[in-house]
Amino acid sequence: MKLLTGFKLAWFGLWSNRFRVLFAMMGVVIGMFAVIVLSAIAIGVKDTMMKQMGGLGAEQILVIPGRVLDTTSGQKDLLSGLTSVPSTLTYEDAKAVEEVENVRSVTPQLETVSFVQWGEGEGAQRLQAAVVGSTDQYARVQHAELAEGRFFTKEEQEKMAKVIVLGSNIHDGLLGKKQVPEESRDGGSPEAESKPWWQRLLGTVTGQASAEEKAESLVGKDVLIGETSYRVIGVLAPNATLGSSTDNNVVMPIETALAQTDMKNLTKMVVEAESTAVIDQVDVDVFSAIKENHQEIDFSVVKQDQMLEALDRVTSILQVMLAGITLTALVISGTGIMNVMVMSVRERTREIGIRKALGATTFEVMVQFFFETVLLCLLGGVIGLGLGYAFVEVWNANVSIFSLVLPMWAVKLALYSSVVVGTLFGIYPALKAARMNPSKALRFE
Repeated sequence: MKLLTGFKLAWFGLWSNRFRVLFAMMGVVIGMFAVIVLSAIAIGVKDTMMKQMGGLGAEQILVIPGRVLDTTSGQKDLLSGLTSVPSTLTYEDAKAVEEVENVRSVTPQLETVSFVQWGEGEGAQRLQAAVVGSTDQYARVQHAELAEGRFFTKEEQEKMAKVIVLGSNIHDGLLGKKQVPEESRDGGSPEAESKPWWQRLLGTVTGQASAEEKAESLVGKDVLIGETSYRVIGVLAPNATLGSSTDNNVVMPIETALAQTDMKNLTKMVVEAESTAVIDQVDVDVFSAIKENHQEIDFSVVKQDQMLEALDRVTSILQVMLAGITLTALVISGTGIMNVMVMSVRERTREIGIRKALGATTFEVMVQFFFETVLLCLLGGVIGLGLGYAFVEVWNANVSIFSLVLPMWAVKLALYSSVVVGTLFGIYPALKAARMNPSKALRFE
């Protein structure tokens, strides 16, 4: 019963000083908001990168230029980075890997940056793009979906057909649908005027687009890359993700890229084994097949589990760093709460003296002020939790590069943290109030 009475008195005490309490709890609100948002960011980044890397499949191996050093245990030390050597991987290396036993497919890629142009005269659009030469397996390996048109076939690849598939940003930029950054433009050719912001907002809200925008497409039309004309056969759907977006890419058959551009060396190749049961043997055989074509080991063969392990270590470091930041925020907010409660005890000295003179015990006074601190922190924690949840929802609704993930354990951590902060930093003010001499308190001015 004494605890219930102390709780009620604590609530009335907070309500009677609600404006001061509101400002006092801002530190806790900010601390709890930091816990929620930073946890959601850390987990969201980790999940997104794990899905991207894990989406390659456990049976896939990545061959990249440069040498990844080994640790003392014989594992690839991806966190130390690659040796700085130019790529010497060639399409012949990819052909050699295709002959390795238990290899299902090989997807080589070579990349360069070039200008892409559509139209003539003053209305021409000219953009910089990442030109990628690859095989008909590129879309599957990159998890890229088509918004319209089709991807080039193996037959077109073998015939060195001048066909390309545009990333969504390049396609829309060439049509003047989006504002293109100045650094990606050449010359200063005028860009088609965009619609007023209120029309774009109305179209977004209603889910409608003009018939002109729906009909406009470059599929079936010719564009220039350098001085060579290519037929657009497809457009990739937007897939803005961390580190592997195809939105600014122009993809063409690798044989076409080798014949029509100055690209000779591969940036990487993705090798797919028949199954996970033979992945270790394929790893060794792929390394040996490529080594026969090289005078020195200037490439690396990395299995999927090694990449995931390195990524997990990086994200774990990120989580520890964010945990330190949130802990610091909580300590600062707790210190602020304690200072406010100490000042509150001083201001209510006569109240404490009157209560003790009327028979209140030391325990009852201590419980009242202790509960005030805990309630203040808990209320701040709930408000901070609500703001953090709102931030996560707004982010996920408007940002596509990666999603924030708010697990239940993060919510519990925020609430438990607010209670712990209130408990730790509420002890001193409560003891200070409980130990007050009633006779001195009544004479306090």
